Amino acid sequence: MRIGFFTDTFLPQRNGVVTSLLSFGTELARRGHEIHVFCPKCSVGHIRGIEVHSYPAVNFRPYPEFKIAIPQGKDKAPPLDVVHTHSPFTMGFFGWRVAKFQNIPRVSTFHTLLSDYAQYVSRIGKPVLNLVSWRLCKTFYNRHEKVIAPSMALKNLLKSRGIKKPIEVIPTGMDVGLLRPIDKTSARKRLGLGDERIFLCLGRVSHEKNVDLVIRAMADVDGKLLVVGRGPAMKKLRKLVDKKKLRGKVSFKGFVKDELKPMYYSAADAFVIASKSETQGVVVTEAMACGTPAIGADALAIPEIISDGENGYLFGPGNLKQLTGIMQTFEPTGRMRKNSRMTSEEYSVAKCTTKLEEFYNTL
Repeated sequence: MRIGFFTDTFLPQRNGVVTSLLSFGTELARRGHEIHVFCPKCSVGHIRGIEVHSYPAVNFRPYPEFKIAIPQGKDKAPPLDVVHTHSPFTMGFFGWRVAKFQNIPRVSTFHTLLSDYAQYVSRIGKPVLNLVSWRLCKTFYNRHEKVIAPSMALKNLLKSRGIKKPIEVIPTGMDVGLLRPIDKTSARKRLGLGDERIFLCLGRVSHEKNVDLVIRAMADVDGKLLVVGRGPAMKKLRKLVDKKKLRGKVSFKGFVKDELKPMYYSAADAFVIASKSETQGVVVTEAMACGTPAIGADALAIPEIISDGENGYLFGPGNLKQLTGIMQTFEPTGRMRKNSRMTSEEYSVAKCTTKLEEFYNTL
């Protein structure tokens, strides 16, 4: 099968969309499918069996990590069997045009709640931008034969927001061969960590991830918080750490390569995520694949992964007092670590890619 992924974000960016593209694309290519990625300008032409076609692009000033591509030549795209778009912007509409020109099925994955990114454009006009973003989504996704949601919670939200096309739930898979438990003592030694309790926030460090809530909780929690990743909220978070005099408790590690992630996950006693807008929560399943329980906000897709008291704990979204209480008393048990690993197995790249293949075959 010849499959075209059309996306407005790709390497060198690292986020949930890019993770999904590489996860599914690599496994589909390994299974003999021909995979093409169409994206904004990048230096990558071929990766993990995937052909990359990039187009001239300009930075989106309110959110510099995002690029606006200027695609051209719908008739020059290679012959495809399926167009699979991954965002409702210029490359997404380009994919729609290619599908129409080649007279082939078009499907789309809803990755991101655009309404939560309105703050990057204008804080004053956020209510209006929320409305506009949902109207854009309705227009875009209802032009496809079918839609993919990475969680049941998102599927229900999309239906309530006017997405009328059939919606299939297919999470992004992860490499459970790479993401596996490492001896905690060994991991901490290699990372230069001591015996204190370690909490971990790993991923894109943006405002909607609410890492600031976790930092505030650390003021009353014994232990250390590692913030691993980079993003537009870094400056704000560093100022918060200085203001709260938490330099000894909060450490910023910056971006780390995929091969080092298991080391950080395994070294932590708990992974903490305070985001209210996770459409899947890939980092939660990654942590659990390394046997690390999670503490997460009871919002959108997170409670589909975290079973309170079984493989971690849930707290009320934005509830600093409740989060602090959980972190103060948190002690991971062997049973909780085992349950975390079992949960992650449902999100293996093999299982999730098989679901995606079956979905393509229905077209």
